[in-house]
Amino acid sequence: MAFLTAAEALKWAMEIEKNGEIFYNAVAAKSADPEVKALFEYLADQERGHYRAFQKMLEEVKPDPDLSYVGIQYDEYQAYLQAALSGALFAGPDKGLTLAKQAQNRETALRAAMGFEKDTLLFFYDLREMVSEAERGAISDIVLEEKAHLRRLAKMSRIDHATR
Repeated sequence: MAFLTAAEALKWAMEIEKNGEIFYNAVAAKSADPEVKALFEYLADQERGHYRAFQKMLEEVKPDPDLSYVGIQYDEYQAYLQAALSGALFAGPDKGLTLAKQAQNRETALRAAMGFEKDTLLFFYDLREMVSEAERGAISDIVLEEKAHLRRLAKMSRIDHATR
């Protein structure tokens, strides 16, 4: 039985996007590299747009069902979910800033951003299955944008490795 409701999943998605925006803005602000700065500012703007899309979906989703009848199973599932997601690069209120502080140079910033985008994609693939049919198209569009982000980051990283 799946205990994560669409509303809960959308709230996680909003947290992911907020952390992404924080990360990209923080790295862009401290970067002396104009290419990284421009790309990360663009990605921060994209994350803001995704946040608004998920927020709109959340406003339209049905209220969470009463899952109290599942008792301890629900509590255990929530604990499992929290543990699994907290290990991901995007989870936690300060994760974006922590990642940004660790990104001391172009290579570490790009690597962190690619990891963030990969974790995000995995979550969004699952999220797409949890929302209504009408909302799946919007999630699929965001998945495509996240894939494009990953390709841009990977391309910049490959260029860096090729020029060494």
